[in-house]
Amino acid sequence: MESPPHKLNVGRDEDRISALTDDLLVGILERLDLREAVRASALSSRWRHLPYRLSRLHLEVGHFQGATPLEVMDAFTGAAQRLLSLVVPLAEGEGGSAAIIPIKALVLSFYMSPPHLSAIGRTVEDAVSYGKTEYLEFSISLPRGSNASLLAEFGQQFMSFSQAYPVAFWWLTRLTLKNLVFGHSDVTELINACNKLKHLTLSSCRLVDQRSALRIDTPCSGLRRLDCIRFRCERIELISVPELRTVLCCSRHYENPPVRFGDVPQLCHVNLGYLAKVSQAPFMLSECLSRSSRNLSKLNLNFFSQTVKLISVHLHITRSSILPISAVYFVFFMLQIWIQPEQPKRLTAIFRNLTDMYLFGIFPECDLSWTLFILEAAPALRNFKVWM
Repeated sequence: MESPPHKLNVGRDEDRISALTDDLLVGILERLDLREAVRASALSSRWRHLPYRLSRLHLEVGHFQGATPLEVMDAFTGAAQRLLSLVVPLAEGEGGSAAIIPIKALVLSFYMSPPHLSAIGRTVEDAVSYGKTEYLEFSISLPRGSNASLLAEFGQQFMSFSQAYPVAFWWLTRLTLKNLVFGHSDVTELINACNKLKHLTLSSCRLVDQRSALRIDTPCSGLRRLDCIRFRCERIELISVPELRTVLCCSRHYENPPVRFGDVPQLCHVNLGYLAKVSQAPFMLSECLSRSSRNLSKLNLNFFSQTVKLISVHLHITRSSILPISAVYFVFFMLQIWIQPEQPKRLTAIFRNLTDMYLFGIFPECDLSWTLFILEAAPALRNFKVWM
């Protein structure tokens, strides 16, 4: 129900905006950056209560100050607790009891700081308790200067955090994690615990054992987008992610094929880029993509102009066994594309709805005749672009 107009005797020189209803003023503030909204609320006592009526909040740890990361997180957590209080103070002169404003959209970007996680977890669970939250996002990273030897410990603390506050993670719709180390089954368990999760980003993370594969088997999840950016493991295996539509996978540490797609019937956009080793044999796309992916419409492959490998052999020619008198260098350039051409009919079922194909980072010496099998296998292709 719309709040009544604030009773002001608006003269020629008085503030006409402040005479608007709270609902209209809150609508204006929600279109501003949170810092600007808070500053605007400090203009007068009429506006002072308005930040507590915001139903859409974005708190970014980088906007807070402190001498140490702990002090920064103290400020961040205190602000979150104040702004997410469900009992909202009324403006001066208003009667009645305080209002309750449920949070509709909440974005929290914060450091992985164990002393503050319980306060954040409790605050978020209180905020979503009314069941009105439509969008909840966490973006969690490590403070600058974090000890690299403690990354695995930070990963364990994050998993404990997700298990200690299951209601908060059940409501998550987007999650971004940076520089964390995970156990073999942690990612699958995390996705299964986040019932509403649609978008997961793992940036500069890795498995405890980097020689093993990241296996994701979540047949009941609603995950629609997965971004793995510089995720260090042997390869990624998407065993069952039935609602997955978009996959971004970009790194330099994978074996061929870097991703294996299993049961992903809704998949429509794949963006794959990595630096292959010269010792790695090319792979066929049919070994990577799943025959269940009948909706694939956009495929991006990024070779990073990388498949030029310099190998040097240094030979010493000596007059005696002690002093070399000259040296000869043999330099070889080894060019390689990590896609192996194959019979188009093996890809026809997968590429039948493919409309956009983009190749990035192709080195100038590359003969593009190897791409003909893609053109033959994709009858609906409309856009085919190559960038050197």
